[in-house]
Amino acid sequence: MRDEPEPGEGRAAPAFAAWFRVRFHEVDALGHVNNASYLNYIEQAAIDHATHLGLDLPRLEALGGVFVAHRHEIVFHRPAYAGALLRVETWLDPPSGARVMRNYRIYEEADLPPGSERSGRPIVATSPAAGGELVVSATTEWVFASPTGRPRRIPPEVVALFMKANPGR
Repeated sequence: MRDEPEPGEGRAAPAFAAWFRVRFHEVDALGHVNNASYLNYIEQAAIDHATHLGLDLPRLEALGGVFVAHRHEIVFHRPAYAGALLRVETWLDPPSGARVMRNYRIYEEADLPPGSERSGRPIVATSPAAGGELVVSATTEWVFASPTGRPRRIPPEVVALFMKANPGR
C-alpha cells in the first residue's frame, strides 16, 4: 500500500486528450519509446490544452508571463514501441500562487476515437474514449513566470479558465 498516489492518478475524467503516433526516431536501442519522448508528448499535450482554452503564447505574454516547467515526475508502467498510438490525457489541479500541477496519463490504443480531427499536429479531442493500456502516469509543476523569469501569481483570468476546464476540482 502506498501513502501517495502515483503521478497522474486520482481523477476519473480528464479535461483534454491528444493522440500521438510513435515515430521510429523516438525509440531507444531496446526498441522502446525513449524516456525523453514522453516529456515531448506531455509538454505538447499541455500546450495543445492551453491553446484550446485560448491561452496561446501571444495571449499569455499579453497577460504578463508564460508557463515554464519547474519539475516533472514520470512513472513508467509498461513499454510502448514504434508505431504505437498513444493517448495523452491531461488535467490541472487548482492553481496556487504562481504554480499549477498538471497531471497526465498516457495510454496505448488500437485506433483513434470517432470524431477526432487531424490538423497537421497531434490528433485532438476533448472527450476521450475510455480504454487502452496505461503506459505512463506523470505530473509537471508549472510556474507562471514574468519576461524576466521571475515567478508571479497566475492571473485571475487564467485561473478562471483552468477551473472552468476542470469542473469539480
